Amino acid sequence: MRIWLKQNIQRYDLAHIHSLYRFPVAYAAWCARKAKVPYIIRPHGSLDPFLYRQSSHGKWALPLKRFYECLFTLPNLNHASAIHFTTKEEMERSAFLKLRAPAVIIANGIDWREYAELPQSGKFRQRVRLDSQTPLVLFLGRINFKKGLDLLVSSFARVVEKFPDARLAIVGPDNEGYGVKVRRWCREEGIADKVVFVDHLDPEEVKQAYVDANVFVLPSYTENFGMTVVEAMACGCPVVVSDQVNIWREIQEEGAGIVVGLDPWEITNAICRVLSDKDTAEGMGRRGRMAAEKRYAWPRIIDQMTDVYRRLIAQKADEKHRMKSTG
Repeated sequence: MRIWLKQNIQRYDLAHIHSLYRFPVAYAAWCARKAKVPYIIRPHGSLDPFLYRQSSHGKWALPLKRFYECLFTLPNLNHASAIHFTTKEEMERSAFLKLRAPAVIIANGIDWREYAELPQSGKFRQRVRLDSQTPLVLFLGRINFKKGLDLLVSSFARVVEKFPDARLAIVGPDNEGYGVKVRRWCREEGIADKVVFVDHLDPEEVKQAYVDANVFVLPSYTENFGMTVVEAMACGCPVVVSDQVNIWREIQEEGAGIVVGLDPWEITNAICRVLSDKDTAEGMGRRGRMAAEKRYAWPRIIDQMTDVYRRLIAQKADEKHRMKSTG
């Protein structure tokens, strides 16, 4: 890749570089800068203070991370033609770094064609052996510390006090072994028999899970965007999210769900509200589905990104023209 970039970067009008803290990112930005090719960097949430100030790889990892930032990450960000954030929240949370590059805010997108016709209800419930009347709470995502599963388990234990028949489905890969803790919390709360774990679903089965759930819950400690939330909305499922999920403002504005703090009682009350009021839940699901198409369907995102590309390329061309004129 290093050789190819060095030989070919100058053939391109612009580079769009994803993520940070990896050699391909650092080298691609350096190559673009050297070849005077404008570039955009998309941090993918790695500048959020929650993640920025920690490292999970030993006592020397964080000092080394800071050293790496001084040499590569911050210079690359500051010399970028733009930094691509997916939400206003993500941009605001990086303000402590006082980055000099201009920011653009463009959301992630979904292919609405995949959601225009939703799958028949009941298939996911059949898979996990639940009837159509059982209140079903869904979490879908990586089994990871930042997802707030400790809060969700604690909250669901309180939910079953009001809805004894309710079930919680925790769906997603456990690549880090964190699921051992989650299962232990379920046993300690006395709800192990009310929680179903599913480690993998294909894309069509994921949609079936959203369609069959009464409410989707994501109580993350930090969440740069929340594609699963948008997917749930696209499937007409009401959502409960923490105010650390960076699209919480959009959810609140659209009335697609309930936004809560990182508090088990708040999460409990929000879930119970959705489960106990069918009209409210259906209204949230309907508004969420409309919002997903309006805000996140690909054509709108593509138009926004294309406009940014054209503007940055034109700015670079103007700079070159001025340099030639004054040279």
